Formats: sequence, C-alpha cells, structure tokens
Amino acid sequence: MSKASKSNNIEDISTRRFQQLADENRELKAYVGEVMQRLRDNERLFARMFELEAEVLKSTDPEDLCFTLLRSLRSRFELDFVRFWIDRSSFLGEHTLEALSERDLVWLEAGEIAQMGLHRKRAWLMRLSSDQPFDWLTSKDKHLGSMALLVLGDLDKPFGVIGLGSIDGDRFGAEQSSDFLQHLAQVVGLTLEHAVAREHLARLSITDPLTGSHNRRFLQPHSHQPLSQWFGAGSDVACLYVDVDRFKRVNDEYGHEMGDRVLEMVGRVLHQYVRTNDPLIRLGGDEFVLLIPGCAREKVMEVAQRIVEAICAAQIDSITVSISMGIAFSRSAEMTVKNLIAQADQAMYVAKALGGNRFEIADPDAG
Repeated sequence: MSKASKSNNIEDISTRRFQQLADENRELKAYVGEVMQRLRDNERLFARMFELEAEVLKSTDPEDLCFTLLRSLRSRFELDFVRFWIDRSSFLGEHTLEALSERDLVWLEAGEIAQMGLHRKRAWLMRLSSDQPFDWLTSKDKHLGSMALLVLGDLDKPFGVIGLGSIDGDRFGAEQSSDFLQHLAQVVGLTLEHAVAREHLARLSITDPLTGSHNRRFLQPHSHQPLSQWFGAGSDVACLYVDVDRFKRVNDEYGHEMGDRVLEMVGRVLHQYVRTNDPLIRLGGDEFVLLIPGCAREKVMEVAQRIVEAICAAQIDSITVSISMGIAFSRSAEMTVKNLIAQADQAMYVAKALGGNRFEIADPDAG
C-alpha cells in the first residue's frame, strides 16, 4: 500500500472518529438537556405539591379539606377530572361532606375497593378508551384519555380512592413513573385521617360524655356575644333552662350511679324533642340549657310541656323524676346569650318554688 493510500485511510478513520465523537456529544447534550428539563419539571411539581400541602393543612375539618383538595388539585395540576370514592363503612362515613357534589364524591360499600383489586398498590396509571373503560366512571366521563387512581389509607384496609383524570391519553400512561403520585396519595390519606382525628378531639373537648350534649366549654366563647352574632340577625331565640327536681336526694338515697342514670335519661328526652342544630348544653350537675332560634313562642311552649311530661313519665327503677324549667324569649338581637340564659334561670327558680314538674316564663322586664 502506497504512502498516499495509508494517509487517506488514516484521514478517513480520523474523520469517522471525529464524526462519532460529535454524534455522541450531541446525544450527551440532548440527554443532559432532557435530564435538566425533568429536574426543572420536578422542581415545579414539588413546589406545587408543597403549596398544596400548606393549603390543606389550614383546613378546619374533613369537609373543608376535601373541598380544598378538589379545587387545588384541579387548578394547580391542570387536571380535567378529580373525584373521591370513599368507603361508607370507613371513619369518613359518619361525615356527610355536603359541600361535595355527587360528581365530586361517590360513596362505596364495604369491600368495593378490594373487589376492584385496587388495594394491591398505592397508585394506578391507565389509558382510557372504549376498549379499556374504568367501571367507576360514568357516561359523562367519556372525554377522559387517561387517569391515575390514588389509594388512600392503609393498603390492607383502604378507606378511599381519589381519581385524577386528563383528556390527554399520555398524561397517565402505565409506563410512566408513579413515585410522585404515590407520595401524593400518602399525603392526602394521612391529612384526611389527621383532620378527622382533630375534629374528633375537638368535639370531645366540648361534649359531655354522660349525656352526649354540649358542655360548658362549648358555651364559653358565645356567652358574651349578642344573639345576632351566633344565630344571625333577625333571629328570635328562646332559652329553656332545665333543673332536675330533688336531684341531691336521688344521689344521697340511691347513689351517684342512679344519679347518672337520671341525667342520661333527661339528656335523652331533651335530644328527642329538639332539632338537630339547636344547642343543648349541660352546664354542670343537673342543669341543662337549650337554645331554640327561629321558633314561634307557642311552639316553644308546646315543646317545653312535652319535655316536662315525658321526663315525668320515664320512671327509672320505680323512681319518678321531674324537672323545673324556665323559659326566656329574646327581646332584641343585641341581647347577649348570657343575659337570655340568666332570665331563663330566674324563671326556673320560680317553677321550682311552685313545686316543680312544670315550666314558667320569664318576666320580659326582669334583669
């Protein structure tokens, strides 16, 4: 081989090597650019995640939390679909979650999540089509191209599923990473569990465990408020003040266990004759206060009479129980809760002085 041929071969090899290095360099730059873009996307994703976590932590109750999640997930992550499926037999089943529409929330029966096989892992990604539908979706959800299902709670016994949907069929493909979505599922699940626990503790702190009514701690922040601030402007409010007749004698002669049974019975009767949202408060001992807004005077007195009669008719081990009750009606929306209760208290003492087992109406000019 001539020197010229050898020189040409070396030049060809060098050219090919340089070309190969240039191609590898372009591929490396493209790869680095792709990695950097993923890093930037992940930074934005986690920034939005932290913003979401901060927002849900401000929620005051499970209903507010669910509503916040629905709104924030749609807007922050540009989703076309967000829906809760919640097991009715779970701890969330006792919450009505009225702020959520039927489109936002679907109640499931016990075991439905396991029947779908969703309890096997935390996050499921799927493309949707007429050939690959998802049974929990409705005809109104046909526009969705892909969806992520996040399983909430312990996988051995999940309490719900949250669905995130997009019209983009590639948004939640099965081949994509689900690490972020798994993290989101755990955050949502734990936050909901903690919200319910906080609400439960708060409810216990203002609930009388013996009678199930509110306790004095519930009344304290409202005591000095005008009635309008608690019940709304223009609301007429009646106060029933209840005291068990000769309760000390029941405790002395039959013991405190019998006394507790009497109080339980009185609380049970009071609950039967009042509306769900009317505040019923055990002030302590054998004294109860019932506040009834927006009810005609005649109806209030009818309810009072029924309560007096029902308690007298409910004997406990042949012991007849009776109550003395005072009724006061608000004179103005600016009258304080404390003053209304004080007037009903005075009327109760009049009923007790007249022999008990009755109610008396407070003098509107008293106090």
